[in-house]
Amino acid sequence: MLSTYEGVVQQGRIRLPASVVMPEGARVYVTIVPGLDERAARRRANAWLGERVGDKVMADEARLVRAGERQVWHFGAVVTFTSREPFGPIGYVDVEAASGDILSSDAEAEEMIQRGERLERAPLFPVG
Repeated sequence: MLSTYEGVVQQGRIRLPASVVMPEGARVYVTIVPGLDERAARRRANAWLGERVGDKVMADEARLVRAGERQVWHFGAVVTFTSREPFGPIGYVDVEAASGDILSSDAEAEEMIQRGERLERAPLFPVG
């Protein structure tokens, strides 16, 4: 039987509420819940994209992935228009789940700008 208890890490140790009594000899697995949920991470990614890439670029689907010791929200960056469907991704934005720090660089933002410009100039339908 699986039981769930909520605690907090303090000074490297898990502190559970005093009322929790765990069965002696029980096998325990610890899952760290990200400090930033998907919605908050998306807001941070969209703000970064708006500042560095352009106001027509936004964060698309998210995946919570492991990058070394970190948990990272990984978003595709898509170009949006009012007159047609979003297209892309033209790149990716990574947001560290624990701190909310943007892990993507200014060089990656520049690459997204260039990819977006190339896609924007491409015809929507084949010519001929």
